[in-house]
Amino acid sequence: MGAMELQWIQQEEMRAKLKWLMFLRVVIVTVLLGASIVLQVGYGHIGKTTTSFSYLIASTYCLTIVYSLLLNRLKSLTLFAYVQIFFDLIFETLLVYLTGGIESPFSPFYMITSIAASVILGWKGGSLTASMASILFGLLVDLQYFGFLPETGASTYSNRETLYFLFLNVVGFLTVAYLSGGLAEKLSLTRERLKEKAAGLAELKAFHEHVVQSMSTGLMTTGLSGGITSFNRAAEEIIGYRYGEVRERPWWEIFGSPDLKELISAEKPLMEPFRFDRECRRKDGGPLVLGMTVSPLKNEEGQQIGGVWIFQDLTRIRKMEMEIEHKKRLATIGEMAAGMAHEIRNPLASLSGSMQVLSRDPRLDDEESHRLMEIALQETERLNSIITAFLLYARPSPLNKKRWDINQLVRDTLSLLRKGKEYQDNIDIQLNLASGELEAVVDADQIRQVFWNLSINACQAMPQGGRLLVITRPVTMRSDKKSPETAWIEVTFSDNGQGIQKEHMDKIFYPFFTTKDRGSGLGLSIVHRVIETHQGRVHVESQPGEGTRFFLLLPVGEMTTPVRLEKSRSH
Repeated sequence: MGAMELQWIQQEEMRAKLKWLMFLRVVIVTVLLGASIVLQVGYGHIGKTTTSFSYLIASTYCLTIVYSLLLNRLKSLTLFAYVQIFFDLIFETLLVYLTGGIESPFSPFYMITSIAASVILGWKGGSLTASMASILFGLLVDLQYFGFLPETGASTYSNRETLYFLFLNVVGFLTVAYLSGGLAEKLSLTRERLKEKAAGLAELKAFHEHVVQSMSTGLMTTGLSGGITSFNRAAEEIIGYRYGEVRERPWWEIFGSPDLKELISAEKPLMEPFRFDRECRRKDGGPLVLGMTVSPLKNEEGQQIGGVWIFQDLTRIRKMEMEIEHKKRLATIGEMAAGMAHEIRNPLASLSGSMQVLSRDPRLDDEESHRLMEIALQETERLNSIITAFLLYARPSPLNKKRWDINQLVRDTLSLLRKGKEYQDNIDIQLNLASGELEAVVDADQIRQVFWNLSINACQAMPQGGRLLVITRPVTMRSDKKSPETAWIEVTFSDNGQGIQKEHMDKIFYPFFTTKDRGSGLGLSIVHRVIETHQGRVHVESQPGEGTRFFLLLPVGEMTTPVRLEKSRSH
């Protein structure tokens, strides 16, 4: 708490005390006014003392009105309090004088003012007030005793009794001031300690709330009936609901687990933490896999009053596990297939050589025999190219990484494409390359193969012609929220061809998957494998009948660990 804020709080407390003092003054003066009216009615006449008494009451009312007007305008409220108490003492002295001096029944009013001063100004203010009251009361008695002030009533006290009662009153004033001041100081100290404890408790509560809201895992509490009683920020982000939307709702309705609603109940308390995985839906309908742990929530007496739930979003982890399992299966199949391919390739080479020798045999001079032999040679060559491509996918050669200009690799590949048989004149090739050199550490031959496969794929998707657009640009992204940004190169191959059907999108990188009448179905598989070995990423977007875009991300430098990209791209 800052000094300015503390000063403002003290000012407000003093202002509240002064309001209380003014209210007490009005109450006392009003009671006195009522008593004056009763006396006037009882005696049936108005004397000089009664008139003076009425003027005194009216003056006090006027002063109180002035006090109330100045209360919110003055800055020095402590001085303002001393001024009010001083005039109260003057009022009480005049009241005592008008009602009999030392024999006045209103001399205890000095004590009331001393108590009020102690409450408002502390022990010091109460002591000063009691001392001033003693001086004013003693001065009044002396002035009356020595004849400087006219007597307002016939005194029945002797000199000794007058001195005795004066002494008793002064001792009473000071004693009350001392006791009330001490009590006020203790109350003030207790109040300050309570404020400190309240502030500490509020700070602890805020810290606890900050810890709960800063957790990266979802945290939820429920009652024995299953109603949700708290929900932290991570829980809101994971499940998609705000706390106000789930408050007091049964947890199993939100998490789609009606079969587990008896997990916690008054009849069946939870004895120990229980963990389980649950598939459910976010508020927006998206799939969600949660790892949930529920523990008993107990009160001070050890009785269970609900449950504490901690849950994590395992959707991405589960997907990664499935991908890893899929890759393991593919790796096993690939190893088996690669071995078979080697076994097939050796006799295939012998078969191809034998057919070439036979094709030159003069005994095969008829046209049909030559045609059949040509077909056999072509199919042998095609089978050999398929096996070569498959071996490139299943057992890629070791990377020969060097620093290359990606823009130049794109230009080289497209120059070869224009001379290839897949290219047609009705295909418009457009380049939108980043200015200058765009260097990355890659295996040039393998990256050219990637660019070639994607270019051939685009040409085959546009049999009636179209546009192939290749874009390169530098980008920066983070592997996670805490890691620094790293430099990447994005290469986009975009065509306006036939597009890919939605049901085929998850299979296009599978080996031997193809929807074409020709081709091995290994082109995109090789693209995926090469980019993966370069620790990059490949992403595809397609709309049937509108075209396809492949996004390749390559790290600029050597990467020691694979990077999980979380930053969404907008194109």
